[in-house]
Amino acid sequence: MKKLLFWILLLPLSVKVGLAQENSGVQTTAAPFLLIVPDARSGGMADMGVATSTDANSQFFNAAKYAFMEEDMLVGLNYTPWLRNLTNEVFLGSFSFAKRIDERSTWGVGMRYFSLGAIQLSDGAGNGMGTETPYELALDGSYSLKLSENFAMAVSGRYVRSDYALRVENSDLRTVNTVVADVGGYYESDLQQIGKMQGIWRAGLSLNNIGSKVELVEGAEKSQMPTTLKLGTGYEFLLDAKNSLTTNLELNSLLVSNNDIGSLIYALGAEYKYNNVFALRTGYFHEGENSGNRQFASFGGGVAFRNARLDISYLVNTSDVVSPLENTLRFSLSFVFGNNANVQQNSTDDVAALN
Repeated sequence: MKKLLFWILLLPLSVKVGLAQENSGVQTTAAPFLLIVPDARSGGMADMGVATSTDANSQFFNAAKYAFMEEDMLVGLNYTPWLRNLTNEVFLGSFSFAKRIDERSTWGVGMRYFSLGAIQLSDGAGNGMGTETPYELALDGSYSLKLSENFAMAVSGRYVRSDYALRVENSDLRTVNTVVADVGGYYESDLQQIGKMQGIWRAGLSLNNIGSKVELVEGAEKSQMPTTLKLGTGYEFLLDAKNSLTTNLELNSLLVSNNDIGSLIYALGAEYKYNNVFALRTGYFHEGENSGNRQFASFGGGVAFRNARLDISYLVNTSDVVSPLENTLRFSLSFVFGNNANVQQNSTDDVAALN
């Protein structure tokens, strides 16, 4: 358990995207835990996911990708330690589930839980004032639909709760309960012939966490939710029957109007897969100095066995801004159930046509 001093130091990290001096351009929001990438696959590719191939955790990036899943059901479990250099009690845990409705549509749900651990409060004289367990929670639901053979869109609704309120006299901190929405689009090409190789082009966009302002501190100016616009593209080179290499580019911006400087971010990522069993990943994330100055490289990998896959990622900080994920491993476990016979048959027909 932590003392009140630790709580005072930790709270600004929880209600801000980053720390900076006045007029630095760093944008602040309510519920910034929604900006934490929860899964290790995306973590290994510099936190990108809006236009990568479909996986169990598409719910948290672009639910439109679910319309292209080849399986009947997908399940994801993720664990991300947070501020591991300071404490072992803070973490983000998440769960996702997607189910195919028919050949053109799917539905999905997700949950994220951000725990700040147990905080022991004390007054100026050191007398105990009880224990608090602040947390944040998000519950999602989504529906995705193929509008053509190569393009899908999705809508998502999300209930968000930020419980920082202190149950002590004269506390101004408020518990936030609100609802936000996502809209996403995703394009996946048919197999294309590139010399002696084949390939698949993917592109995606999403507008996440669209919602009204909320009151974090009683009587203070209301804070915006972390509305984010993401655009991405990638190309998967099918080197041969068992080997593939995917390169990706993603741009995103936090659409918050509490300063005059934008927060344009770019990320580059790559994923090598062998026989859809073994994967290696890397990426680079860059944010401008005037909007947070987060910069890091990432590495990761994954292995599949039967209907399960284990992914892991690691972050290497490359800027002067301390990252809460330094020296931290992220873990993800996902499961697939059933196959969509028609989707796989269509893919087989495309390969035959190109050959």
